[in-house]
Amino acid sequence: MRIPTYLQRRWMRWMEGSWARLEALLNRVLTPAFNPFYHLGTLALFLLMVLAVTGIYLTVFYRPGAARAYETTLGISQTALGLWMRTIHRYAADGLLLVVVLHALKMFLSERFAAARWVAWLTGWLLTLLIWAIGVMGYWLLWDQTAQWITEFLVQVLGPSMALTFLGPDVASKSFAFFVIVLFLHIFLSVLIVLGFLLHILRLSRPRWLAPRWLMVQAGLVLSLLAVMAPAYLEPKADFSRILHRATVDWFYLAFLPLSERWGAAFWWGTAGALAVLLVLPWLLPDRHPGPARIVEHLCTGCGLGALKCPYQAIELVPRGEESAFKFMASIRPNLCVGCGLCLGTCAVISIDLDARPTQDFLQEIRQAVAQAKQQRGPVVMAVTCQRHLALGSLPVPTPTLPASTAHRVTVNGTEASVVLVALPCVGMLNPEWIRPFLQEGEVQGVGVLSCPTQDCGFREGPFWLAQNLKYRRNLLSRPFFWVEAAPGERRSFFRLVRALTGASREAPSAADQVAHVLETREGKRFPRALGTLVASFAAVLLLLGVSRAAIQPVARAAPPAGIRILMAHTGQIKAVGGDLSAELQTKLPPGVTASQVLGGERYPVHLRVEVDGQVVLERMYEPSGFRREGLAYAFENLALKPGVHQIRLSLMDDGRTWRVVFNDQVDVTPGSVLTLIFDDEQGRFVLVPAFGSSP
Repeated sequence: MRIPTYLQRRWMRWMEGSWARLEALLNRVLTPAFNPFYHLGTLALFLLMVLAVTGIYLTVFYRPGAARAYETTLGISQTALGLWMRTIHRYAADGLLLVVVLHALKMFLSERFAAARWVAWLTGWLLTLLIWAIGVMGYWLLWDQTAQWITEFLVQVLGPSMALTFLGPDVASKSFAFFVIVLFLHIFLSVLIVLGFLLHILRLSRPRWLAPRWLMVQAGLVLSLLAVMAPAYLEPKADFSRILHRATVDWFYLAFLPLSERWGAAFWWGTAGALAVLLVLPWLLPDRHPGPARIVEHLCTGCGLGALKCPYQAIELVPRGEESAFKFMASIRPNLCVGCGLCLGTCAVISIDLDARPTQDFLQEIRQAVAQAKQQRGPVVMAVTCQRHLALGSLPVPTPTLPASTAHRVTVNGTEASVVLVALPCVGMLNPEWIRPFLQEGEVQGVGVLSCPTQDCGFREGPFWLAQNLKYRRNLLSRPFFWVEAAPGERRSFFRLVRALTGASREAPSAADQVAHVLETREGKRFPRALGTLVASFAAVLLLLGVSRAAIQPVARAAPPAGIRILMAHTGQIKAVGGDLSAELQTKLPPGVTASQVLGGERYPVHLRVEVDGQVVLERMYEPSGFRREGLAYAFENLALKPGVHQIRLSLMDDGRTWRVVFNDQVDVTPGSVLTLIFDDEQGRFVLVPAFGSSP
């Protein structure tokens, strides 16, 4: 029989078990219905709504452009409401990225990324990249010292053209269009997040859009308190006449700035490699499960319940191709089936099987396990559970294959009992008709279900559909039937269930009570514990305050004490004429215009030599741009200098033969400053220009 890979990958189960213990701790404080780790996806959507509301407010008062961006942002921050909105916007952005990554980690640890769920996994990571890019744009739009570091990084990546836009003369007018484009992308890409989210849930039958109401209120209060306790004050304005030795970095979004400076290309190659592995993970670690489900055609009545209850739209109704009393029959889409078995739990005529284990064989195995248990002393009880509880150690028994039924001896309060363990991929697979004969005929003393919390089912809806299937079985629920929800790995929950089944206690809820609880929780009619909510909110504020302090902090840069930057966009002389003009045409040329200028052609590369105090510190050649090398030659150089007065001499060769001096002057370089020399084509020489943001 096919063994699910979920049970085979012990190293992943060890990590998932550690995660589940943290969730179990929060369950004791908040109750499972309001455990934030069970609602990471919907919390991300809530944070997106917070970002949309606060972003609209900020956009109303923000003005783009290097000349106005910082001043308008500063004006927003000088009012209490504006600062509060800006701070919530920042913390909601950090929280969104954190929640999305935690959601992806949870999906990875519980192996909900392969087979039919690869679309959600792939779009989820692409959405994460999109969120990160939007966040970086948001920090750049502030035009403070952090934005200056981002600009310097972009200059290194995009080259001289970017440098001329932000480091040359008349920056305000040249960069305005760039600011507008970034602002537009910051807003427009947020709309793409909504479209990406729709793709993310494309294969889900009943996606949940909102987190529980009280959890959203709690998250809003936590953000508000955090904004009051740690406001996001604005950094000093970007000043490109000063060398940036220290800047505040949000490590959630801007970690690439210090890391790329430290490790260079190795950081980007490592990041690209890690991202590539994540994107192809569904194929690197393929899923294997007991499915897909298959239809026993002659038994199917075409009722449509299986199609209704499938969480992943793997079942559809199709017209029958033969004469029958029923017009339709169920059809399985194997590529969408995850082998959860929820469709088996609702089929009254047992017309659906799992490919690896026919239902009749499985039922026969249950009868054999019950017969084996009855041969032993002590009460005989039946416990139904899922693969997560099996794999994460909730039961003191060996892990069987799935689905399977085995008999075990378990000691409870000094009394031994025979437990018939029914192991299923998901408790939602349990069909009430399977266990009805054993209860009615008294072959087992009681039946118990140990399930994951309603909000944390490995297949999304298992406990909910089990509750729906049991809702109208009043006769079945009136018998010794108990149901315990617990985070996987909580072994005491299993013993609690067995004690209730053997009559040693009644601490486990009856199935009827649990059915009502599950349905109410699903419909959002549960209320959080007041004390637990206050304690959790206070703890969350302190935790996030510590995280924000650690994640948003000043970072020192290994920068020179002072320097000079050299910018050039210049065309060399014509090297090879593209053709010759006839004598007749040459006589018609305007005065001063040559055949070379008319026909164009390849130009000489431009050579630049830089001397500081009589010493050559740079000599480099810059090739002309263009397909035929007929365009501009661009240069962008940063040179470190000691503070003080220096004799700077620049020489240029653009005809392949002759050097000419294009700058020769003394400059006074103050500590921490950087001077900018830009080639002026009209004057044919370099000129010293003030960098944007410098004091007049």
